[in-house]
Amino acid sequence: MPFRLKNAGATYQRLMNKVFKNLIGRTMEVYVDDILVKSLEKSQHISDLEECFCLLRSYNIRLNPSKCAFGVTSGKFLGFMVTHRGIEANPEKIKALRDMIPPRNIKEV
Repeated sequence: MPFRLKNAGATYQRLMNKVFKNLIGRTMEVYVDDILVKSLEKSQHISDLEECFCLLRSYNIRLNPSKCAFGVTSGKFLGFMVTHRGIEANPEKIKALRDMIPPRNIKEV
C-alpha cells in the first residue's frame, strides 16, 4: 500500500486491528507498523510468538528482519519504556522535567 495516500495509515491500522483482533491487549500491542508481543513468562513467549507469526503468515504480511528484536526484556515502544514492571515514561522524554529547578519566587511561577 502506498503511504502517500491520505488515508493509508488509518487503513493499515484497521488491517492490523482486524488481523490481531483476538490478541490485542492480551499478548500483543499494535500501532500501525509497530508490533509488540508480550508475555509474563519466558516459556509462554514462544507460543505467543508462534501465534503471531501464524496470523502474519495467513494474511501474507512480511516483517523486516533488520527491524525485529526477539527475547528483549525491556525496550522502547512508541516513545515509552516497556519493562517487566510495565509501561514507564522514557527518561529521555522527561529529562527536562526532572532537571527543572523549582521556582524561587512568585514571579518565576
